[in-house]
Order: sequence, then C-alpha cells, then structure tokens
Amino acid sequence: MIIVQQKPLEKIFEMTENFRNLLIVGCDGCAAVVQVGGEKQAEILKTLLGMHRKLKGRNGFKIKATSILRQCDRQIAASSLHPLIEDYDAVVSLACGVGVQTLADLFQNKIIVPANDTKFLGMHDTKEGKFYEMCRACGDCILFDTGGICPITRCAKSLLNGPCGGQTEGKCEVGGWKNDCAWILIYKRLKERNRLDLFTKFRIPRDYRISEHPRELGGEIVAEKKEEPKKHEDIISEDMKRETYSELAKQIGEGKFVFTGELEPVKTTNLREVIEGAKTLKGHVIAINITDNPTSFGYMNALVPSYMIQKEVGVEAVYQMTTRDRNRLALLSDVLAASALGIKNILVLTGDYTTVGDTPQSKPVFDLDSATFTYMLRKMIDEGVDLQGNKIEDPPRFNIGIAAAPNADPLEAELLKIERKVKLGIDFIQTQCVYSVEQAKRFLDAADYLKTPVLIGVAPFKSMGMMKWMIKFVPGIKVPEEVEQRLRKAKEKSKEAFREENLEIFGKLIQEIRKTTNAAGIHMMAVGYEWVVPKIIERSGIG
Repeated sequence: MIIVQQKPLEKIFEMTENFRNLLIVGCDGCAAVVQVGGEKQAEILKTLLGMHRKLKGRNGFKIKATSILRQCDRQIAASSLHPLIEDYDAVVSLACGVGVQTLADLFQNKIIVPANDTKFLGMHDTKEGKFYEMCRACGDCILFDTGGICPITRCAKSLLNGPCGGQTEGKCEVGGWKNDCAWILIYKRLKERNRLDLFTKFRIPRDYRISEHPRELGGEIVAEKKEEPKKHEDIISEDMKRETYSELAKQIGEGKFVFTGELEPVKTTNLREVIEGAKTLKGHVIAINITDNPTSFGYMNALVPSYMIQKEVGVEAVYQMTTRDRNRLALLSDVLAASALGIKNILVLTGDYTTVGDTPQSKPVFDLDSATFTYMLRKMIDEGVDLQGNKIEDPPRFNIGIAAAPNADPLEAELLKIERKVKLGIDFIQTQCVYSVEQAKRFLDAADYLKTPVLIGVAPFKSMGMMKWMIKFVPGIKVPEEVEQRLRKAKEKSKEAFREENLEIFGKLIQEIRKTTNAAGIHMMAVGYEWVVPKIIERSGIG
C-alpha cells in the first residue's frame, strides 16, 4: 500500500497558475483508499481550482476532472488518457510519486503537476517480473521542479542539486558508467520543456525528520498537515560583495595570475611526505589543496595536514571537504575546527561514491551536496549562524571554492550547476585537468557569463600507466591523441626523455592558457611528484 497526502492548496495553486487548461487525474488505486486521489477528490480539486481562478478574475480556462484505475500502470494510463490529454496544457496528478513519474515518462510533452506528497510505501508481495524503484516516499515531493524524475531515488547520491562531477556522457560513475545519471535526465527533460530555470533553482537541505525510520502511520497522521518549509529561492544576492580572507583570494582579486598545488595525505599517520611536498611547492604556488579521501580511498583527514603545512611550512592551505562521509553536524564541527586552526580556504566537493574506493562496503552519507554545503558555509560566514539559525560565537572566515568539469558532456548542465552555486556565493573555481588549450578555452568562454575567477586544472603524467589509468577511470579526462603520441615516443627513448617531454608539453600548455584566455590561474595537480611543478612553471615562463 502506498499512502499519500495532498499538498497544501496554496502550493497546488502556485504550480498550476501558468497553465490555462488543466486535466486533473485521480487514481482509484492506493490514493483513493486513503481518500486523497479518487474520483471524488479529483472533482473537489477541480471545483477549488475553478473558484480560485474566478476569485482572481481569470476567465477562459478549462479544467476537467477524471479518474483512472491505476496511474502506475502504463497500459491503463495510456489507454485511459490518450483520448483526453492533448486538449490540456498540464496534468494534475492525484497519485503517488510512482504514478506521477509514470505519467511524466508516458506523456513527455506534457507538464505533470504532483498534487500529493508520498508518505509511506507498504510491501507488495510479488517476485514476478522486474521492478525499478522510482519513489523513496521522502514526504516532500519535488517532481514539479525536476521534470517528473525523482533525484532522491534515481540519483545514486540522492542529490538535491546535481549533477555531481562523477557523470560521464550522461552515465553515472556508480556501477561503472552503465546507468543513466538522473540529473542529466532531469536536465534533458527540463530543456525539452523550456524550463531550465527549474534546473538552476537551489533546493535547501532536506529535513530528514519527515522520513525518519521506523515509521508508523495511522489515519490521524496521514491527515495531518506538515509544516511548510521556508522558501529560499533568493538565498543570497549574487551581487553581494564578498570579503577577502585568504592570500589566495587577495591575489586573485588583484588580478594576479596565480598557481595552486595539491597534496594527498595517504593511509598513514606520518606527515613527512606531505610536509616535504609542501616545502617543494612553497614559493611557486600561493596555496596548496589538501585532498579529502580522494576517489573514496580512506586516508588521513585533510584537516590536520592543512593545518600542518601552514604551521610548519608557512604556505596557505585549501582545505578540501566532501559531503560524502559526513552529515551536516560533522561538517559544521570540522568547519569550526578549521577556522580555529587558521585555515582560510575551503574547496567544497560532493565526493566520489564509496564503491569507487578501497572501502566499498561503507555507507555513503550525502546528507548535504556541494550546493547545500556552500549554502551552509555562507550562513556561517555572512550571518554567523548554522543551518538552523543557531548563533555561532566568533563566526568562521573563509573564502569558498568549488570544482568544475570543463569536459563535462553536456557542458550546459555543468554550467547551470555552477551558476546555482555562484548565486549562493563562491570566490573561485578550480577545474578538473585539461590537456589542450582548446579544452580550456571552450570552458572559459562558456563560463565567462558567471563572472567568477577560474583556475584551470593541469595534471602532468608521472608515467604512461598513470595516463592510461586517468583516461579509463577519471570522469571527464580527454587527452588529445597528439599528447599521447608525444609522451609514448618519449617513453620509448628513456625516462629522461619522458620527463623532458612532460616539461615541454605542460609548460607550453600553461603559457598558452595564460596568453590566450581569461583564466585566473592554474591549479597544478602533481600528487606524488611535486618536484615537477616548479620546473613546469619555470618552463612556462610565467614569473
């Protein structure tokens, strides 16, 4: 049994106000049993919508109410609605989330408006056929915003503000890029309907209290109206002036072409290699990223090495934080600790899925995504409060960076995702690695309207094995054939020739990016062979 609860009338009025002709479709299955979605309820909603429009002085509209046996049954829905649906601009569904998505998939040229929130799914005792999970019964249906595709269920990370950087050509990293990325499906669906404004809309963090387990729902609870969340469509003005707290942000703001580096604390309690790597990079980069369990490998927490390179080496850190491993409570604690330790930069990341790494059995968190985490940071920094509005004594002061995938396909979906975060308030962008000036130009030209400093990622190859691994396993990596051939031929000569070719290729690449693009700088990712960074920068001729 599936239990649903009708959304507040004000919300239904809001979602349907731009559609002249409405077809209200009840469901005689589960929704009718709980007296929310049957023929009677469809007629009542028709009357209420008509009265609301007349009170608003609107005329010339057409609203029809009907009901079908089961909206989740494609055959029944198709045969029942095909004769009717063409005369209407939108369909108001009184079914559960599965029914809404069935109609959205069946009638892809129509807007399907969910009138109900799905509250509870009972057990269907059958082992026949193949079933696809389409609704998590989260109790707060957002299918209107997402084109009738549920990201809570169909996105492996349940992201409210996707896509993440793990998708390649519309396929999800979870499961080896075989399954469709839910957020790319949402992007395509909304683009077809000319509603990409809904794609860039920021969705605030979920309130998990409405779906906590175990759930026990009685009639009185089903009828109970839940508290409506506050609206946050215009969270933070994109024109709001940002303070500069870090040396990295200061130099970017002054228009200097900056270099940043990257270090990876591994599975050890010894920070000697991290400290030595920082010493090698010092004087050549303005700040160093410390990775946070990269590709879901369990390494030392990035907070301690971020602090240590500042304390022991005197070079500024960019503290990377993923939402994969920590809920909002743990993220809050770590942010406060980072501020107490004098860290001034945070790079906000969603993080690779746990099955990619060396502890695939672990439970992923993803309580927040990179957008909602950015939102939390802005509240902490600008307002001195946490997500619940609780006051923070001596609020933290950070400059916030995000990651971008310049080779994402489709690129427009990536740009719209970045735009969502820019509106929340970020200070800089660091990209995944590129291997040609054309790749950098394509992304920078497309992202120019965002008016946000971009540091282009460059990752020289330590070996041919590394190059093959990155091409095969790292989303969005595209190495031009010419670069592959040059390095392969150099490797055949000697190790020294391979190193020299690296210096020549990447020194020239950085030189051209500096000369021909509006990049704010370069993010050098040479983890494990930091010695090459000063040589490449020197070869580029950029002081």
